[in-house]
Amino acid sequence: MYIVHVTHRAWPMVGGSERHVQEIARRQALDGHRVTIIATDAADLSALWNRHGRRVSSDAPGEYQGVRIKRLPTRCLPLGDYEFAALRRLTWLTSHVSGRAALALARFGPWVPGLQQALAEEPADLLFAWNITLEGLTAATAREARRRGAPWIAVPLLHLGWERFYTMRHQLDLLREARMVLAQTSRDRAFLLERGLLASQVHIAGPGVNPADGEGADGERFRQKYGIDGPVILSLGTLSYNKGTHHLVAAARRLWDAGHRLTLILIGPEQENVRPILEQLPAKSRPCCRHLGQLSEEEKWDAVDAADVVALPSRTESFGIVFLEAWTLGKPVIGARSGAVPKVIDDGVDGLLVEFGDVAGLAEALSELLDNPTLAIEMGRCGREKVRQAYTWDQQYARLRAAVDTITR
Repeated sequence: MYIVHVTHRAWPMVGGSERHVQEIARRQALDGHRVTIIATDAADLSALWNRHGRRVSSDAPGEYQGVRIKRLPTRCLPLGDYEFAALRRLTWLTSHVSGRAALALARFGPWVPGLQQALAEEPADLLFAWNITLEGLTAATAREARRRGAPWIAVPLLHLGWERFYTMRHQLDLLREARMVLAQTSRDRAFLLERGLLASQVHIAGPGVNPADGEGADGERFRQKYGIDGPVILSLGTLSYNKGTHHLVAAARRLWDAGHRLTLILIGPEQENVRPILEQLPAKSRPCCRHLGQLSEEEKWDAVDAADVVALPSRTESFGIVFLEAWTLGKPVIGARSGAVPKVIDDGVDGLLVEFGDVAGLAEALSELLDNPTLAIEMGRCGREKVRQAYTWDQQYARLRAAVDTITR
């Protein structure tokens, strides 16, 4: 079978959805299928709407782990960020009146003029469309599937903690058209069923982790390289307001002011609104807050091993692969009581949940885990057991494959 995945970014770019797509595609290739990922040339997310955003190098390999990768150029609106934000708001408003009109606007989110032709050139037997917030990609996939009479599967990656741009009328109409929709958690599935999707249509098949990837992680190596001593709070992923970066820095600052000796490590690309909060830290606190940018896989795992707590108090998580990575190495986690995260973290068992934006509550949760190492160790142990029982990629891919088989056999 020839399978095509349509998504916004692909290897060598890394992130939660990028890892998810690649792992599914890799395993499908190992199953003997011919697999292609069609993505944009965006290296930074901002490159989807800003012509100054970073692009994947033109000499980047077109194949990885047995999966062909085809990258298409995006076309950006003249005013970049501001115009794209205005367009998204207009799409949201229009969606309340006319799903068809909103869908016409959605072709600019993102604008990939060559996508429809590229899809027509691929003799796919099955198509996957990822990330409904970029519904221009999903709409193009749906049109091609309709033209050739092939089944297509939507993987919407819903962010139900901040759902405005994930559950617009025209987006839900697209999902209803899919032969199958893959939800990340039971909460996502319940949400979609409440909006009229069929129970037979929506299956749960979320992301996982390969425990072997964490083998060989060396936290002491990480600490020595970066000159870190004492407790470490680690945050992995894009740094932004919606990911809770602002609140995490503010919570750490409360702990520093209260005399706690700890280091906050931030790993991942930053959005423009993050740099000011880092620069506004008092001089005495700046050495305790380290933004290391994007690291290699080896260094990332070393950082997780070095951490005492892994915190991602985000309201824009469709699942949170970061939590699985932390648990793989027996680390307790902190997440926001938002979206699907409460279905991933068992509050008080393998981690703690706080309200998104509650700096005082976040500081208290951090302090609770740092001041009670026995509790932290036990939560990390419970998380590791949870991963072993339910969240390895072997288990998650088996669920996805079983679901897909129902529409392809």
